Amino acid sequence: MVWAIRLCLQNRSIPEWWLIVGLLAFDSIYLGLDISLNRLFARRLSFPLFARLRTTALEKTFQMPLEWHQRQSAGALVAKVNDGVGRVVQNGEAISRELCPSIIRTGFSLVPLILFSVLTAPVLLIAMAAFCWLTVLENRERDGYRKGRHAKYVRDSGVFSEYVQSIQPVIQFGQAGRLLGEYQRLQQQIMDEGLEEMDVAHRFGWRKNMVLSVAKRLCQGIWIWQLRQGRLDAAMVMYLNMLTEELLGSFWGYAGLLERLYEGLEPTRVLLELLNEPPEIADIPGTPPIPVPPGGVSVDLVNVQFSYKRDKQVIRDFSLAIPEGTVLGIVGRSGSGKTTIQSLLSRLFDVEDGRILVCGTDIRKWPLEQLRGVFAYVSQAGGVFLSDTSVADTIRFARPDASLREVVEAAKCACIHDDIVRLPHKYRTRVRRGGSNFSKGQQQRIALAQALLALKDNRKVVVLDEFTSHLDSETERRILFNMAPWLAGRTVIIVAHRLSTVRHIADRIVVLEQGSIVEDGSHEELVQRNGWYAEMARLQAVV
Repeated sequence: MVWAIRLCLQNRSIPEWWLIVGLLAFDSIYLGLDISLNRLFARRLSFPLFARLRTTALEKTFQMPLEWHQRQSAGALVAKVNDGVGRVVQNGEAISRELCPSIIRTGFSLVPLILFSVLTAPVLLIAMAAFCWLTVLENRERDGYRKGRHAKYVRDSGVFSEYVQSIQPVIQFGQAGRLLGEYQRLQQQIMDEGLEEMDVAHRFGWRKNMVLSVAKRLCQGIWIWQLRQGRLDAAMVMYLNMLTEELLGSFWGYAGLLERLYEGLEPTRVLLELLNEPPEIADIPGTPPIPVPPGGVSVDLVNVQFSYKRDKQVIRDFSLAIPEGTVLGIVGRSGSGKTTIQSLLSRLFDVEDGRILVCGTDIRKWPLEQLRGVFAYVSQAGGVFLSDTSVADTIRFARPDASLREVVEAAKCACIHDDIVRLPHKYRTRVRRGGSNFSKGQQQRIALAQALLALKDNRKVVVLDEFTSHLDSETERRILFNMAPWLAGRTVIIVAHRLSTVRHIADRIVVLEQGSIVEDGSHEELVQRNGWYAEMARLQAVV
C-alpha cells in the first residue's frame, strides 16, 4: 500500500482505478496460490495419508497372532492407532497448509525490510536464530513430560473402554465408586504432569518474548536514527514497523508448528512401532497353495507341545490322528487344553514342538489364508456381531454372497429362525454392538448359523467349541439332529463339557487331562472303563 501511495504521488496521471485493479489482482493471485496449495496437499497428502495409515494399521492388527492380541487392551490399541494416525496427518497438514503460506508471508515481510532498512536485517536474523534455539530447548525439556502424558492417555483410553464394556457387573457388584476413584487418580496424574510441562513452557515463553521485544526496540531505534538522517520518511517508518510486527509475530507461528510436531512425535513413534512389529506367525515368502482333496480332510497332531507361559505346559507330547470324515469329541476338565487344541489347528498360536498336519502337510507350510479357509468355527467366545448390520448379513459373515434362502436354511438348522421371524424387522433387524440385543443362547445359535453357512464354501473341517453351552437340552437335541446332513462327509471336532453334546453324534471321544489324552473310545467304551468320563456321565445322567 505504501508503494501504491508513493506511485500515485509521483505519477498523478495514473487513474486510481488502475491501482485498485492492480491491488485486487495481487490479492487474487495470492489467495489463488494459497488455495491451490491447500487443495494440492488435501488431494495428495491429508486424505490419502489418513486412509492408508488406518488401513495399514487394521491390516497389521489382523496379521498379529492371538497371543499378541491377548497382551493388548482393545481400548488402548484403538487409542494408539487413533492418536498416532491423527498426529501424523495433523503434522502433515501443518507442514503443508501452514508452513508454506507462512514462508511466503515471511518473504513478503522480510524482503522490503532488507531493501529499505538493511541495518535491521542482522538484528532480525539474530532474533530469529535465538528464538528458534530457545524453542528447540523448550521442546527437548518438555519431551519427557510428553512421553509420560501420552502413555497415560493410552492407559486412560484402555481403562475407560474396559469400564464401559463391563458396565453391568460393575454396577451390580457396587464397584462404580471404587473404579471412579481410581480413574480420578489417573486423571490427576495426567493433570499434574501437564501443569509441570506448562511451567516449562511459561518459563521459555518469557525468554522468547524478551528476545522479540529487544529485537523490535532495536529496529525502532535504527528507524528513528534513519528518519533523523533523512533516509526514511514517516510513512516508510510506519510501514517498516508494521512489517516487523508481522515478521516477529510469524515467529510464534513457526514455534507453534514446531511444538505440534514435537507433540506428535510420541504418538507417531508408538504408531510406527505397531506398524513395524513383525507378526510372529506369518506366511513364508513364496508359499504355494496346498492341493485340497475334493472329499474330506484328515488332521494329525504329532508329539505336540505348547505352553502360554514357558514354565507351565498346557499341551504335553500330544498325538492324535483324526481321519477324514470323522466326528471327534474332546472332553475334559476346565483348563485341560481342549480350547487350546482348536486354536493351534488354525495357527492362532504356533506349537513349540511337534507337528500338526492337515491333508498330510505341516500347517506351517500352508498359506495362512488358505489354511484358515479350510476350517469353520463356532467358538465359546461366540460369533461375529458387527454393529448396525442386519441379522441376515451377520449370518452370512463368512459368505457375503450367500442368498437369503441359504441364510434361512442355516438359521433353521441352528434353531434360531423362529426367534428371528418374531423380531419386528425379522432378518432386516439391526444388530447392536456385540449382539447385545440377543440373549447368550440366541448369540450362540446365530454363531452356529454363521459356521453352517460357511460350510457351503470349501471348508472341510468343522470345529465346534462349547457351541451348545448356553442352550437347554431340548434345543441342543434338535440342533444335533438338524446338523447331521450338514456335517456328512466332513471332519468334525466337538469340544464340550456337556457329554450329551458328543454322546450321540461323535464317532470317537477323547478325554484330556493336563494337556494329555487319558481316555479314548466311543461313549459306550468309555462308560464301561469306569474312569473320569464314566463318572461325569453318571453325574450328568447321560449313561
